[in-house]
Amino acid sequence: MWLAGYSLVDGDTGRFLGRDDPSLAARGLRVSGVAGAAAHHQEAVGREDVGPGRPLELRRDPDNEHDPNAIAVHPAGGGEQVGWVPRELAAELAHELDAARPWSALTLREQRRSPRDPRHGLTMLLAPVLQIELVERR
Repeated sequence: MWLAGYSLVDGDTGRFLGRDDPSLAARGLRVSGVAGAAAHHQEAVGREDVGPGRPLELRRDPDNEHDPNAIAVHPAGGGEQVGWVPRELAAELAHELDAARPWSALTLREQRRSPRDPRHGLTMLLAPVLQIELVERR
């Protein structure tokens, strides 16, 4: 599998932070795949407006027949849905969004079967802020 995009690094130590690193949760950050991307939103996942580093929009869908905590993921500024916040994470975040607390997301990485194949998945970074800014570290 081919992964392209950004990795999270601790600004103080330079240590790479894995998706389940406890220090991320301590900072209020979440890293997650976009659920349903490959199975239900393949065309939208391949668009440039959701590539690595691009902002995403989280939209609550409380009337969703499968999950009352459902949160849809769209490109920022509108566009076709690319998937869902996974059910377990949506259960944590739904009340935050319902209370109009800010949460932002951006595409951290993309998944492809090879560099020439179309994108079939996305990994996103979510944070309790109005906007996430990536800083390049050399």
